Amino acid sequence: MKRSPLVAVVIGIALVLYIYTSSVRPTPAVKNVQSTLTEQIQEALSNIKNSESPEAQMQGVLQMKSLADKYPQNADLQWNMGLFSVQSGQYQKAVNRFEKVVQLDDNRLEAHMQLALSYAALKDTSQARTALSTLIEKSEGDMQNRAVTMLEKLK
Repeated sequence: MKRSPLVAVVIGIALVLYIYTSSVRPTPAVKNVQSTLTEQIQEALSNIKNSESPEAQMQGVLQMKSLADKYPQNADLQWNMGLFSVQSGQYQKAVNRFEKVVQLDDNRLEAHMQLALSYAALKDTSQARTALSTLIEKSEGDMQNRAVTMLEKLK
Protein backbone atom coordinates (compact mmCIF):
# COMPACT_ATOMS: atom_id res chain seq x y z
CA MET A 1 0.00 0.00 0.00
CA LYS A 2 1.22 3.45 -0.86
CA ARG A 3 1.96 5.91 1.89
CA SER A 4 0.10 8.94 0.47
CA PRO A 5 -3.43 7.44 0.85
CA LEU A 6 -2.55 6.28 4.36
CA VAL A 7 -1.28 9.74 5.29
CA ALA A 8 -4.45 11.29 3.85
CA VAL A 9 -6.65 8.91 5.90
CA VAL A 10 -4.70 9.64 9.11
CA ILE A 11 -4.91 13.39 8.51
CA GLY A 12 -8.63 13.05 7.76
CA ILE A 13 -9.25 11.11 11.00
CA ALA A 14 -7.18 13.63 12.97
CA LEU A 15 -9.19 16.49 11.43
CA VAL A 16 -12.52 14.83 12.26
CA LEU A 17 -11.38 14.22 15.86
CA TYR A 18 -10.21 17.81 16.17
CA ILE A 19 -13.54 19.17 14.90
CA TYR A 20 -15.49 16.84 17.17
CA THR A 21 -13.49 17.67 20.30
CA SER A 22 -13.52 21.39 19.66
CA SER A 23 -17.31 21.38 19.32
CA VAL A 24 -17.83 19.53 22.60
CA ARG A 25 -15.45 21.62 24.65
CA PRO A 26 -17.23 23.87 27.05
CA THR A 27 -17.28 27.48 25.96
CA PRO A 28 -15.85 30.11 28.25
CA ALA A 29 -18.17 31.08 31.05
CA VAL A 30 -20.83 33.51 29.96
CA LYS A 31 -22.92 35.51 32.37
CA ASN A 32 -25.69 33.23 33.49
CA VAL A 33 -28.21 36.01 33.62
CA GLN A 34 -28.17 38.84 31.13
CA SER A 35 -28.84 42.11 32.84
CA THR A 36 -31.99 43.83 31.76
CA LEU A 37 -31.96 47.16 30.02
CA THR A 38 -33.23 48.83 33.18
CA GLU A 39 -30.33 47.37 35.15
CA GLN A 40 -27.89 48.58 32.51
CA ILE A 41 -29.37 52.08 32.70
CA GLN A 42 -29.13 52.04 36.49
CA GLU A 43 -25.53 50.85 36.33
CA ALA A 44 -24.58 53.65 33.94
CA LEU A 45 -26.36 56.24 36.10
CA SER A 46 -24.63 54.90 39.18
CA ASN A 47 -21.26 55.18 37.45
CA ILE A 48 -22.04 58.79 36.60
CA LYS A 49 -23.36 59.83 40.01
CA ASN A 50 -21.04 57.87 42.29
CA SER A 51 -17.74 58.22 40.47
CA GLU A 52 -15.06 60.33 42.03
CA SER A 53 -13.15 61.06 38.84
CA PRO A 54 -14.36 62.92 35.75
CA GLU A 55 -13.00 60.06 33.62
CA ALA A 56 -15.18 57.52 35.41
CA GLN A 57 -18.19 59.80 35.09
CA MET A 58 -17.52 60.21 31.39
CA GLN A 59 -17.33 56.43 31.10
CA GLY A 60 -20.84 56.27 32.58
CA VAL A 61 -22.08 58.88 30.11
CA LEU A 62 -20.55 56.88 27.27
CA GLN A 63 -22.29 53.74 28.57
CA MET A 64 -25.57 55.64 28.57
CA LYS A 65 -24.98 57.04 25.07
CA SER A 66 -24.17 53.57 23.78
CA LEU A 67 -27.43 52.26 25.23
CA ALA A 68 -29.38 55.21 23.80
CA ASP A 69 -27.91 54.55 20.37
CA LYS A 70 -28.69 50.85 20.66
CA TYR A 71 -32.24 51.42 21.96
CA PRO A 72 -33.43 54.70 20.40
CA GLN A 73 -37.07 53.89 21.18
CA ASN A 74 -36.48 53.80 24.94
CA ALA A 75 -37.92 56.94 26.52
CA ASP A 76 -35.90 56.55 29.75
CA LEU A 77 -32.62 56.53 27.86
CA GLN A 78 -33.63 59.54 25.77
CA TRP A 79 -34.77 61.33 28.93
CA ASN A 80 -31.45 60.80 30.71
CA MET A 81 -29.45 61.80 27.65
CA GLY A 82 -31.57 64.96 27.43
CA LEU A 83 -30.76 65.79 31.04
CA PHE A 84 -27.05 65.26 30.38
CA SER A 85 -27.31 67.58 27.38
CA VAL A 86 -28.91 70.28 29.55
CA GLN A 87 -26.22 69.87 32.21
CA SER A 88 -23.51 70.31 29.61
CA GLY A 89 -25.22 73.30 27.98
CA GLN A 90 -25.98 71.44 24.74
CA TYR A 91 -29.51 72.70 24.43
CA GLN A 92 -30.11 71.75 20.80
CA LYS A 93 -29.21 68.16 21.64
CA ALA A 94 -31.48 68.41 24.66
CA VAL A 95 -34.34 69.59 22.44
CA ASN A 96 -33.80 66.63 20.13
CA ARG A 97 -33.80 64.19 23.06
CA PHE A 98 -36.86 65.67 24.78
CA GLU A 99 -38.78 65.79 21.51
CA LYS A 100 -38.03 62.09 21.14
CA VAL A 101 -39.24 61.44 24.70
CA VAL A 102 -42.49 63.31 24.01
CA GLN A 103 -42.90 61.38 20.76
CA LEU A 104 -42.43 58.08 22.61
CA ASP A 105 -44.42 59.00 25.74
CA ASP A 106 -46.61 62.05 25.29
CA ASN A 107 -47.87 61.77 28.87
CA ARG A 108 -44.41 62.31 30.38
CA LEU A 109 -45.18 65.85 31.49
CA GLU A 110 -41.71 66.66 32.81
CA ALA A 111 -40.37 66.04 29.29
CA HIS A 112 -42.66 68.79 27.98
CA MET A 113 -41.31 71.11 30.67
CA GLN A 114 -37.68 70.27 29.90
CA LEU A 115 -38.40 70.74 26.21
CA ALA A 116 -39.79 74.22 26.92
CA LEU A 117 -36.80 75.09 29.14
CA SER A 118 -34.38 73.92 26.45
CA TYR A 119 -36.13 75.99 23.80
CA ALA A 120 -36.04 78.99 26.14
CA ALA A 121 -32.29 78.49 26.66
CA LEU A 122 -31.91 78.57 22.88
CA LYS A 123 -33.94 81.83 22.83
CA ASP A 124 -36.60 80.14 20.71
CA THR A 125 -39.56 81.60 22.59
CA SER A 126 -42.08 80.57 19.96
CA GLN A 127 -41.28 76.87 20.36
CA ALA A 128 -41.00 77.26 24.14
CA ARG A 129 -44.51 78.78 24.23
CA THR A 130 -45.85 75.94 22.08
CA ALA A 131 -44.34 73.33 24.41
CA LEU A 132 -45.73 75.15 27.45
CA SER A 133 -49.20 75.46 25.91
CA THR A 134 -49.21 71.72 25.28
CA LEU A 135 -48.09 71.12 28.84
CA ILE A 136 -50.82 73.37 30.25
CA GLU A 137 -53.45 71.41 28.30
CA LYS A 138 -52.13 68.05 29.50
CA SER A 139 -51.32 68.83 33.12
CA GLU A 140 -52.97 70.01 36.29
CA GLY A 141 -51.95 71.23 39.71
CA ASP A 142 -48.35 72.24 40.38
CA MET A 143 -47.07 71.26 36.94
CA GLN A 144 -49.76 73.31 35.25
CA ASN A 145 -49.07 76.29 37.54
CA ARG A 146 -45.33 76.11 36.76
CA ALA A 147 -46.09 76.03 33.02
CA VAL A 148 -48.50 78.99 33.26
CA THR A 149 -45.93 81.01 35.24
CA MET A 150 -43.19 80.25 32.74
CA LEU A 151 -45.47 81.06 29.80
CA GLU A 152 -46.31 84.45 31.32
CA LYS A 153 -42.60 85.20 31.72
CA LEU A 154 -42.01 84.43 28.03
CA LYS A 155 -44.64 86.92 26.79
